[in-house]
Amino acid sequence: MPNASLLQRIQSLSQLGVFLSSALKPTDKSSEQLLPILEEAMAQNRWFTHDSMRQALGYWAEQLNQETLRKWMISYAIKETNPKRVLLILAGNIPLVGFHDVLCTYVSGHISVIKSSQKDSVLIGFMIKQLQKIDKHAAERFELVPHTTTNFEAVIATGSTNSSRYFDYYFNSYPHIIRRNRNSVAYVNNALEQAHLELLCKDVFDYYGLGCRNVTHLIIEQGFDLNRLVETFYQQTELLAHNKYMNNVDYHRSLFILNGQSFIDANGVLLSENRSISSPIGVIHFHWVTNRKEADSWILSHQQEIQCAVGLGPSYTSFGESQRPSLDKYADQIDTLDFLLAL
Repeated sequence: MPNASLLQRIQSLSQLGVFLSSALKPTDKSSEQLLPILEEAMAQNRWFTHDSMRQALGYWAEQLNQETLRKWMISYAIKETNPKRVLLILAGNIPLVGFHDVLCTYVSGHISVIKSSQKDSVLIGFMIKQLQKIDKHAAERFELVPHTTTNFEAVIATGSTNSSRYFDYYFNSYPHIIRRNRNSVAYVNNALEQAHLELLCKDVFDYYGLGCRNVTHLIIEQGFDLNRLVETFYQQTELLAHNKYMNNVDYHRSLFILNGQSFIDANGVLLSENRSISSPIGVIHFHWVTNRKEADSWILSHQQEIQCAVGLGPSYTSFGESQRPSLDKYADQIDTLDFLLAL
């Protein structure tokens, strides 16, 4: 049975979820608090739009409920111990991408020393502020720092492959989780119906493809009619309204043409036959396979580069769900909560 302190934290988080649900309703009074936050966050990061930020906040509104939180924590032995100061170096590529680390640190009873990304400090700060209003003890559990501090006992750092080399060196003597660049893939086979392809658009285009859980590479079964996919992608007309995104598409289209490189133009995205998992914004890489066995083998051989694999079947993330992971789906398949409870 969870201890009293953990029960209180679960209760506080569920109240935060209720607040978010209310704030996302235009007719609710609390929505007035949200609008200036969204405007400030969008001014900070032009990749963030009202729709994408509302999508991220909506995801957390769903996850932060007592039943979901209790189900997540039931397999962990969370005891009250002397709290450790855990430095969290957060990413900022999509809205609230670092909040899962904040959540894990909070429920484990430790102190979050948070170095937010300059691209996403507004939303992270907003979430913490709301939690502190709900939980009178939360003020002592969070510390926002403008730069990397030396007053910490463990580290969870997320960054690029280049920055991870620095993190590995600098934090080597501390208990740590260091995350690097990863991307996601999808297996497109002949069994897919139109509904699956439409859901795949969410995996590819949500947050403009900036997240590590966004699909950047398609593994396509021979015999699949690629025109079905192109036509579905062509319908994603909302992408055309985002200048930063379309500038990337236009740039890479010009680059492909100048280099005499073949590609498929799906209007809001370019498809390039390329075995690299990572692709530029506005470009999707793909390669052909003969069957599922070959696809599974390829995924297994690239598992250190892949965050999740979308497709049909129990070993895959369902279409449309790559940006909606359950709380126990940890980045880089490293159990964050288990790491924190072992400190």
